[in-house]
Amino acid sequence: TWKIAGDPTEAAMLVFSGKIGFRHDELERKTPKIFELPFDYRRKYHATIRAVDGKNFLTIIGAPEKVLELCKKFWRKDGTETLSEEKKKELEAVFHKLAQNGFRVVAYAINPDTDRSVDPDTMPPLVFVGFFGINDALRPEVKEAMQRVRAADMRVVMITGDHRLTAQAIAKEADIWREGDRVLTGEDIDTISDEELAGKLARTTVFARVTPDHKLRIIQAYRKRGEIVAMTGDGVNDAPSLVAADLGVAMGKIGTEVAKEASDIVLLDDNFASIVSAAEEGRGIYKTIKKVILYLFSTSTGEVLVIAGALVLGYPLPLLAAQIIWLNFVTDGFLDVALAMEPKEKGLMQGKFERPKKWIVDGLMAQRIFLMALPMAIGTLYLFRGYFEVDLAKAWTISLTTLAVFQWFNAWNCRSESKSIFQMNPFSNKFLVGATGIVMVLQFAALYTPFLQKVLHTTPLSLSEWLIIIPIAGSIILVEEIRKFFYRMR
Repeated sequence: TWKIAGDPTEAAMLVFSGKIGFRHDELERKTPKIFELPFDYRRKYHATIRAVDGKNFLTIIGAPEKVLELCKKFWRKDGTETLSEEKKKELEAVFHKLAQNGFRVVAYAINPDTDRSVDPDTMPPLVFVGFFGINDALRPEVKEAMQRVRAADMRVVMITGDHRLTAQAIAKEADIWREGDRVLTGEDIDTISDEELAGKLARTTVFARVTPDHKLRIIQAYRKRGEIVAMTGDGVNDAPSLVAADLGVAMGKIGTEVAKEASDIVLLDDNFASIVSAAEEGRGIYKTIKKVILYLFSTSTGEVLVIAGALVLGYPLPLLAAQIIWLNFVTDGFLDVALAMEPKEKGLMQGKFERPKKWIVDGLMAQRIFLMALPMAIGTLYLFRGYFEVDLAKAWTISLTTLAVFQWFNAWNCRSESKSIFQMNPFSNKFLVGATGIVMVLQFAALYTPFLQKVLHTTPLSLSEWLIIIPIAGSIILVEEIRKFFYRMR
C-alpha cells in the first residue's frame, strides 16, 4: 500500500507516470538531477536538467500559454518539426478544448542537449511535447454545500492560478459561476485600480491566473466594501492572503506548514462542505452565547432594579447579601449552564444572518433585557411591600422566592428571540429541564430546611403564598410572549 502526499498536480503526474511504466526511484538513480528551477508564479513553469546518456536533458512543465511561447519546435515520433503559427493555433485549440471541459492543463517541453544550467531570461529553444489534462473532480457534496451557502446569504468566489476557461468550467460545475457572472484574470486586475476592482466584485465569482499579489488586492478590495472575508489556501504563496483575511482556513492534508501557521483554522479533511458546516456551527454558538448573556444580564438587571427601587421608595433592602449570592450562584448558575447546552436552532443557514457587531448586546437584546427586568422589579417590590411592615423575615423570603421563580421562567423565555415557548419542545433541551428541577428543589430546601433558613434568613411559605408568587412571576412570560408576537408580525 502506498499513497501520495503534496501538490495534487504533481501527485497526479507521478501516479500517471507509474501507470504507463515509469519507475520514479529507478529514474532518479539513472538520471541524476543537475539543475532545477522551482515553480514560480511569475515564470509559471518548473524546469529541471538531468544527466541522460551523457547529455544535459532539460524538461519544462507549466502553464500552456507560457510553455508554448518558449517553444520553437514540436515533437513527433519520427523527429521534430518547426512550430509554425498555424500549428501553435492548432495546439492552443486543443488546450482550450481541454480547459473548457474542466481539465487542469499543463504543457510539457524539452531540450535534449543543453548547458548544465539555464537562465530564465535566456531560455534555450524548446521542443513542445504535449499536454497533461488533469481532471480535478469535484466532491459529490459540493453542490449541496453551495445550495446551503446561497440559502445562508453567503457568497463563494473562486481564486485560482488555473486558466480562465478551466476555472470557469469548474466553477460552473460547482455552481459558483452562473450566467451573467464576471470572470477576472490576473492581467485584468493589473490594468485596473483598487477602486475599480472593488466596483467589479459584486458580479465577479471567478478570478483566474492570479498571483499572491492579486489575491491580496482582492481580499483588501472586499474588506473595503465592508465584507467579512474567509480565505482558503494550501501553499506557501497563500500565507499573506490567509493572514490578510478575517478568517484564514488552511488545508490540513495537502497544506504546507507555512499555510497552516498563517491560518486561523486548519481543515483536517480538506472538504469545502466542512467549512459550510463550521459556519452553521459558528452561528449556533453565537446565538447560544447571546442567550446566556441575555439571561444573565436580564436577571441581574432585575435584581438591581429591585434594590434601587426599594431605595427610591424608602423601603428596607428587599434582599440580603447571602440571598443575592444564592440567586447568582445557585439559581443562575444551574440555569445559564443549561442554556449553554441549548441545541442549534433550525434555519440558521436560511436567510440573512445578522452580522456580529462591535457590541454583542445589540438593540433587540437591550430591549429584551429591559422588558424582562421590569416585571421582575415591579412584581417583587409589590409583594415585598405587602409584608415588610408586618414581618421583615417573611418579606425577605417572599422577595427571594419571587425573584427565583422569575428566573426559572426567564430561562425558558431566553431560548428563542422570536419563537413562543409554547411552540418549542421543552424536552429538546433536557439539560434545562433538569436544571429547572434542581433549582426548584434547592429553593424548597432554602425555605424548609433549618440550616439554610438560618444561613439565608428565610421562613417557610404557605401554599396560598406560593399561589400568589407563581402567577406574578409568570408575568415575565406574558410580557415576552407579547413582544415575540409583534416581533414575528414585523
